[in-house]
Amino acid sequence: MNPPPTILVVDDEVKAQILLYRLLEAEGYGVLCAGNGPEAIAAARKRPDAVLLDLMMPGMDGFEVCQRLRATPGLEAIPIIILTALDDRDSRLRGLQAGADDFLTKPFDAMELRARLRTITRLNRYRQLYEERARFEAAISHAPEGVVLAEIDGALIHCNEAFRRLWREEAPGPGNFFDCLPDEAARAVRRSVAAGEKSAAACEASLRFGRAKATVVEITHSPVPWEGRSIVQFHVRDLTEKKALEAQLLRSQRIELLGQLSGSVVHDMSNILAAIGGSAAMIGFRVENPEIAPHLQNIQSGVQRGASMLRQLLMFARGSDGELEPQRAASTVAEVASLVRETFGARYGVSLTAAADLPLIAADSTQLHQIVMNLCVNARDAMPDGGRLDLSVTRRTVDAAAAAAAGAGAEPGDYVVLSVRDTGTGIPPEVCAKLFDPFFTTKGEGKGTGLGLATVLRLTRRHRGFVTYETEVGQGTCFHCHFPVAAAPSAHGEMVA
Repeated sequence: MNPPPTILVVDDEVKAQILLYRLLEAEGYGVLCAGNGPEAIAAARKRPDAVLLDLMMPGMDGFEVCQRLRATPGLEAIPIIILTALDDRDSRLRGLQAGADDFLTKPFDAMELRARLRTITRLNRYRQLYEERARFEAAISHAPEGVVLAEIDGALIHCNEAFRRLWREEAPGPGNFFDCLPDEAARAVRRSVAAGEKSAAACEASLRFGRAKATVVEITHSPVPWEGRSIVQFHVRDLTEKKALEAQLLRSQRIELLGQLSGSVVHDMSNILAAIGGSAAMIGFRVENPEIAPHLQNIQSGVQRGASMLRQLLMFARGSDGELEPQRAASTVAEVASLVRETFGARYGVSLTAAADLPLIAADSTQLHQIVMNLCVNARDAMPDGGRLDLSVTRRTVDAAAAAAAGAGAEPGDYVVLSVRDTGTGIPPEVCAKLFDPFFTTKGEGKGTGLGLATVLRLTRRHRGFVTYETEVGQGTCFHCHFPVAAAPSAHGEMVA
């Protein structure tokens, strides 16, 4: 039940204060009294529902008190009725200009005073309720998590913008909260709501028609008094990003475990490959047969390639980098092109173009191989029905304007550019902004880690290079990895520009 309205009586005459006090107390009002302007301003900080203000007071008169109340934050909306023996037009206009809401002329009629107070306090209470409701609605509207008010049966009364943002734009707005949830989750929440108590534990569920394919939310609820009955307030917290981060953490832990196991596995596999390579060499020494020689050479090449891949696996698992040494990029790209032709299948046409007299680059050959291979695998995945894969190695001079356009990490200078072009689906504009983010992938569950392009960018930058790309939806994509030209060795064996 609301407390009775409080009236502040401001009058320098004690008899007038006592008269008004008795009159208002008999009507059930709470009464505060002040004998001058400063006391009135101090008492007004208790937020009365109305002020009865005498106009003629020594020192600070009623006009000034009214002006000061209207200029004080938090007190500017208190209704003020001026009591005055002056009944001239100028005094009334001055009072209205000072901020008064109403006038009563002394001696006043008690019935009229009661009627005016009843009206003005009721209007003030309505104003306070309106402001309180506006604050409540603003708090709900700007809440970071979804807030839903619904009947016991789930019929929606109100929901905020955060809850609406969880839905796809083309999805119809829900009329019943339980229709937002899968059947099993809806039944569980219904049972909890029917118990009439605040939910003891949060319920996790995937929203139907969520803005993402798997929009996971956490739901809590509590009963709320509402216009003589109880309704339910649901809090809906979006867990989609949290769940994705948890999945990434688990994936990282698996990679860390692989790193812990890889040392012993690589050691054992290296011994096996060494035995295979040694046996092939011994056969070559003892058996001089032209028909067998190519096969022995293939065995030796396979052993070397396997050993290189094991070293690459070990460095990747441990997060270590090899030394940068002068390399011919075209040789590495040629190795990858040969491997791709053998493994991708007949649906993919693979071509390699390398410019003549390419300069050396300072590179880690294993990481260079990893960069090109990652780009080739991404290109294949962008061409599920087959297509063309064109690899090229060229030289390019990048000026200041081109370096600025290429973004972070790009510097003017001479570069060897490794390019991988496909005739696949292309990259939609909304995906481009996240293209190099770790763990971001557009592939289905279990078909990609989201580390391929992030690894390409990291390794290229490790070589003081940068990555650019061009794409068109439905036409294909081409990635260009720029590696700075290595300094040439001097006569004394030192590297000079």
